Amino acid sequence: MYRLTAKIEITGSKSWKLDKVTEVEITLDTEQLTDTCKITLPKRIKWDGAAEIPVRRGDAVKVWLGYDDDFQLAFSGYVRDVGFKTPVVLMCEDEMFKLKQLPAVKKAYKSVTIETLLKDQGISYQLNVMGEQSLGQYRVTADTVASLLGHLHENGIRSFFRYENEQPVLYCGVLFEKEDSPTQVFATGVNIISDQSLEQQQAENIRLRVKAISLMPNNKKIKVEVGDADGEHRTLHTYNKTENELKAWAEQEIKRLKRDGLKGSFTTFGAKLVDKLTAIGIKIDDEKKGVYQVKKNVIKYGTSGFRQEITLGARIAE
Repeated sequence: MYRLTAKIEITGSKSWKLDKVTEVEITLDTEQLTDTCKITLPKRIKWDGAAEIPVRRGDAVKVWLGYDDDFQLAFSGYVRDVGFKTPVVLMCEDEMFKLKQLPAVKKAYKSVTIETLLKDQGISYQLNVMGEQSLGQYRVTADTVASLLGHLHENGIRSFFRYENEQPVLYCGVLFEKEDSPTQVFATGVNIISDQSLEQQQAENIRLRVKAISLMPNNKKIKVEVGDADGEHRTLHTYNKTENELKAWAEQEIKRLKRDGLKGSFTTFGAKLVDKLTAIGIKIDDEKKGVYQVKKNVIKYGTSGFRQEITLGARIAE
């Protein structure tokens, strides 16, 4: 029987190291700006005699989880909220917490790429911009850098942090093409606890139509629609793109969403934690089902065990 072990480090005006925790729930998601971590502390915990919990908003947090003291770094970020009830619950966010407090530099461009736009905001993190980069004419009106990223997200450009070599890297783009060799393979009867939420889909059976709208410098709009006439409708907004550029932008979104293979999620153990965008192989009943990017992972640790609920993204290899 494996023994569940955890280690939490909180750093503020003082540093605290905890080796016991009631529950941890971590959500890593490529569709959201912010990864989150919910930590439920034991009812009886000592803080060097302090009458109240000394943890404050903005304190740095690192969470390691594992079996038998074989730890993996599961989350790194900052305390957003400290609960007032017992047991105390800490709500934490990743590095996006800092960008939510970083004032945006108001600036107008006749034409700009995503990378230039972000670098002009004074972002000190390593950037990894993928896919279509040209925004055309763009004006920064957001109050914070995170709000700027949120505006880009509304127009089909996703942004999120991913930890590489335990350092935060800010990803931004439409399509995220990475390695297609699986870091590990998940198989029924081996390390998949439940595959009931997985479904098979064929790209040819997915009906999707994307409307792309480009606002030009003279305030006129160019509109392009691609995909299936009877498909589910999605709309993208961008700036100062020609009709051909706009069509390419919309077709890129179609490519991201319309694919063969499995969709949905499965549950596995916490033996080897999986980050978003990681390539993983899937085998169902001894049959290879392809290699997929991880779209989302919800990690749960507590009295009920140590589990990961992994949602599949794009199929990237056979």
